[in-house]
Amino acid sequence: MIVEKSRVIIGILFIWLIGNNPFVLSAETDLCAVQDSNNFSTDEIEMKLIPGGEFEMGDHHNFVDPKHGGDETPIHTVRVDSFYMASTETTNKQFCDYLNSALEQGLIEVRDNLVYAADRNDIYCFTHQFADYSSIAWDGATFYIIDHRANHPMVGVMWFGAAAFCNWLSSQHDFESCYDESTWECDFTRNGFRLPTEAEWEYAGRGGQYDPYYIFPWGDDADNSKANWPNSGDPFETGPYPWTTPVGFYNGELHQKADFNWPGSQANYQSSDGANAYGLYDMAGNVWEFVNDWYGREYYSISPVDNPRGPESGTIMPDGKAYRGMRSGNWYNGENGHSRVANRNPSYYRGPDDPNHAWYHVGFRTVRNFETLPTGLKSDQLEVPNGFVLFQNYPNPFNLQTTISFELDTPGRVQLKIFNTLGKEVKNLVNIFKEAGCHEIFWDGTNDFGQEVSSGIYIYQLQNMNHIKTRKMILMR
Repeated sequence: MIVEKSRVIIGILFIWLIGNNPFVLSAETDLCAVQDSNNFSTDEIEMKLIPGGEFEMGDHHNFVDPKHGGDETPIHTVRVDSFYMASTETTNKQFCDYLNSALEQGLIEVRDNLVYAADRNDIYCFTHQFADYSSIAWDGATFYIIDHRANHPMVGVMWFGAAAFCNWLSSQHDFESCYDESTWECDFTRNGFRLPTEAEWEYAGRGGQYDPYYIFPWGDDADNSKANWPNSGDPFETGPYPWTTPVGFYNGELHQKADFNWPGSQANYQSSDGANAYGLYDMAGNVWEFVNDWYGREYYSISPVDNPRGPESGTIMPDGKAYRGMRSGNWYNGENGHSRVANRNPSYYRGPDDPNHAWYHVGFRTVRNFETLPTGLKSDQLEVPNGFVLFQNYPNPFNLQTTISFELDTPGRVQLKIFNTLGKEVKNLVNIFKEAGCHEIFWDGTNDFGQEVSSGIYIYQLQNMNHIKTRKMILMR
């Protein structure tokens, strides 16, 4: 077991729970005039915790894309840190709120019905007046939703617009912006929102399933009722393009036309649950999703193991330019909408190479680094000497049992306790005199009453008369 000595954590941690208690963000502004009647929230972005880990990235099913074959191999080991990912793609409503806020702040401007960064030539998105498939219209003073697609994924968006949205969302919640909008470099050390790396996207898309590696986020079955891809048969697959569905529409519920105002004739539609094990929807189909990375055809052969972030520049496409990568697949074309979880795609093929349908099946979702915040628990706020060490539990995440190791330089009474994210004590593992040296304690995921605790993030704390040390761990049942 590899262990790592650490310094004192100043303040104990407040951490959002995984699973049934997602981290939910709600924007303070609601500027768009919406004509929509579906039953999905349009104001909130639900973030799911994706616990860090290791997987074998790449195509495990010997598929070769004829346009850019061989770019999903070699299969290679990747480790990613924990992070949060939006459970669905960014919606028209959410992006419209951003545009009105950015317009008020003088961050954007509209020229020839295209939205640009103010005083720059970076195109952020199309308006309905420029491309009739865009749901966001412009009346010369305000952006608004033109149709009933407020909670459909934002399309007609460029990579720059997706990154700028991330910065705006960060500012709405007092986080640090990740993108330098003069260079578009991403600072991964900051705590704001950003686009996922390609490795993060595939890791999250697989939902923790590695034995075997699935073709789709939920399994190997190409079930039309689980994803919006060509010929799915859903009630949005008619009328003018785009044939997107509301985000999270494939959730296993029986949907009613009266609730969604869909263009199809069906009175109702029974969906299957297309979410993966992390609770992420639309990781197959609906729209392609931008990733942060440049697309590099040969990148898998040189990718680092730890938190790969793509090449410094991308593979040159036939038009002489490099493009960012995309994942997820789409409603528009290709076998199963190109929705294999390992599938890679340079955005060149979705835009410039497809001028009659450019960008109307491209969107994005956001991620954010896993971050810890202070709670009311106490910490000594002093550097802990080398002889008082609390090691990271192993395995982590764990299912049935995990080992907690610690080292003492002097004998004495120590306490080792488990807390939940609200600071409530769950288990008192150790409260006894211990000799100097290394010690191992096992926790089986039960509380002081012998009851199994739920999946989530827990804090374990080691304390003696002079020092306190804390770490976090993830239980996944």
